[in-house]
Amino acid sequence: MKKVHSGDVVAKTIMLLTGVVCGVLIITSLNFFGTLVKGMGAFLLMLAEAMAVMFVASYLQTIFHEGGHLVFGLLTGYKFISFRIGHFMFIREKGRLKVKLYNVVGTAGQCLMMPPQWNENMPYRLYNLGGCIMNAVTAAIALAAYFAAGREGFFALCMAMLAVMGFSMALTNGIPLRVSGISNDGMNAVLLGKNPTTMRAFWLQLYVNGLLANGERYRNMPLEWFRLPAGDELSDPICCTTGVMLFNYYFDCHEFAEAEQTIDYMLANAHGLLDVERNELLCELLFLRVLRGAPKEEVDPILTPKLDKYIKATANYVSRRRLAYAYQILYLRNLTTAQKCLEVFERTAATYPYSAEIENEREIIEIVKQKAEIS
Repeated sequence: MKKVHSGDVVAKTIMLLTGVVCGVLIITSLNFFGTLVKGMGAFLLMLAEAMAVMFVASYLQTIFHEGGHLVFGLLTGYKFISFRIGHFMFIREKGRLKVKLYNVVGTAGQCLMMPPQWNENMPYRLYNLGGCIMNAVTAAIALAAYFAAGREGFFALCMAMLAVMGFSMALTNGIPLRVSGISNDGMNAVLLGKNPTTMRAFWLQLYVNGLLANGERYRNMPLEWFRLPAGDELSDPICCTTGVMLFNYYFDCHEFAEAEQTIDYMLANAHGLLDVERNELLCELLFLRVLRGAPKEEVDPILTPKLDKYIKATANYVSRRRLAYAYQILYLRNLTTAQKCLEVFERTAATYPYSAEIENEREIIEIVKQKAEIS
């Protein structure tokens, strides 16, 4: 039976209440019963109109949320790296703003920023909570406009939905929770305030992301930046990122034995790993075992139905395209399908935001090709 976390319960409760409030507002703002009397056609048109307003309001509040991280980050010394809503990402690479296609499972948007130089008093609260603040502020303005409009009519409904979605997003992100295994902004703010080691890991994660966005590679970064978490750090989601980054360093250096050992350690000991990080490491473990020609009893148990579902959900990642190519050509010996996977990889790479990652992925694919020729 799947374990239910308290954060998931709270988040689902807020979503349920949001739905109920939205329903009440639709009834009161759009003359719900009067429209029903006019006929099914008018009623369905009204419902479609209301659903469209809800969708647009949610989308706008997502933009406001990420914009809040951006504004408060800039105010506290952070520098812009990337801004993503849905699949569209605006990223600054080597001083130029580019538009790329990218998506992260479980997130509707994301604003990444380069932190100021490390110090123990690094600002973190406003950057983490800026999205919630922006949601609450825009929701309060929309609520005032709703009452000013007389609480009836299409404009009133638009303002009401914007207010409800804003307050809902502020609560689900501001109340410290782990939703689907991922710490929200409020939880991150709490964790960072408790431990300087956690703060250092948070800073390093943002700093490395900034370097990667500028085309730097893990292999050119100091190895001493990255280490395996130990002790209490193993249950801290933010500290666990240092182990994930250590794997990325070894992988970028093509030190595959060390990379696999790092994965084994993290999967066995790092209880604070986020679900998405654990799945990413499992995908790379599958790749590394296929690459070294491990027997079926070492490969097949990794590809569980759960991981297969995750692989399909993240098929737009270049690393997933590379995994598919290696799996087909080295493990299944299906040259025709492998060639198709390679073509899809190239199409994905054309719009991928991180040039340093693409550079390494092409090198890894060449290693796979050489391995296929030898075997």
